[in-house]
Amino acid sequence: MTRALVLGGGGVTGIAWEIGVLTGLRDAGIDVHGWELVVGTSAGSIVGAKVLGHPDLDGLFAAQARASTMDDDLPIQTLGGRVAANLLRLGRRRGLGWTPRLWVAAFAIETLVRRHAGRGRIRRPNAPPLRGLRTIAPPDPALARIGTFGLAARTASETTFREVIRATLDPVTEWPEALVVTAIDVLTGATVAIDARSGVPFVDGIAASCSVPGLMPAVTLGGRRYMDGGMASQTHADVAREHDDVLVIAPIDLGLLHGETERLRAQGSRVTTVTPGPEATLAIGRNIGLLDPARRARSAAAGREDGLRAAETVGRTVPRPASPRLAESAS
Repeated sequence: MTRALVLGGGGVTGIAWEIGVLTGLRDAGIDVHGWELVVGTSAGSIVGAKVLGHPDLDGLFAAQARASTMDDDLPIQTLGGRVAANLLRLGRRRGLGWTPRLWVAAFAIETLVRRHAGRGRIRRPNAPPLRGLRTIAPPDPALARIGTFGLAARTASETTFREVIRATLDPVTEWPEALVVTAIDVLTGATVAIDARSGVPFVDGIAASCSVPGLMPAVTLGGRRYMDGGMASQTHADVAREHDDVLVIAPIDLGLLHGETERLRAQGSRVTTVTPGPEATLAIGRNIGLLDPARRARSAAAGREDGLRAAETVGRTVPRPASPRLAESAS
């Protein structure tokens, strides 16, 4: 019997919620380690790397559940500038939740102007795609247009973005063998899977999977640019085909999850999904709120409750160890 874990995208709050769900499942006696495959998209790529590469789940949960400080806003300030960080803080006040959308609107207008002026045009690269990258979805012109729009945006440099991702992944520095993450070729819109065998540096692969077009810079891999795999699917559960038991943890579902899981079931997999309950949905937020670290602690707590509630259903497909802490102590 082979087991696969699918971790969807969902920003800063999605990371906290997913870690909360895994903690709740573990506390209820579910074995949340020992996966033959972990598929991570965007935020899910970070959670997958952390859970596989540094499986101290209590420590991961504690880091998400603590109260946020001004220092937690530094990644937003580094990537989006002082205005973005200040508007995000202002939006936390009662009645001012709309203010971060001012930055989003201004950013979109500026990007459209830059795009019209010719910024973001892609010269066809001489380099072919890296041989180690596995194409999991064919070229998509609509996704390529999104990528082109993102290239026109004024973003932080790739070097800066990589350093933010490196700090987020700390102390994990190398590819976990079981981890596969998804990204999209900006030029063609084709979706690729990246893992330890792809010939891509670990931080670069995770950064590519997390590069929201327009907000973060597209990431160069082997002479080509790649963006967030979540632009095609928030989960890419299809990558887990041929595994007997599949657990999908998805903070966001834009309508593709049902089709993906049904295809897995049709191929013989037993599939269980965990999605946010009402409290978690409010905590996680949406749009720019997904990036707000002030929502992180509440998202983690709500995720743990969702994990505890889901444990009975998940336990039908994912084995329970003899002791709820067995998997923790064995790692």
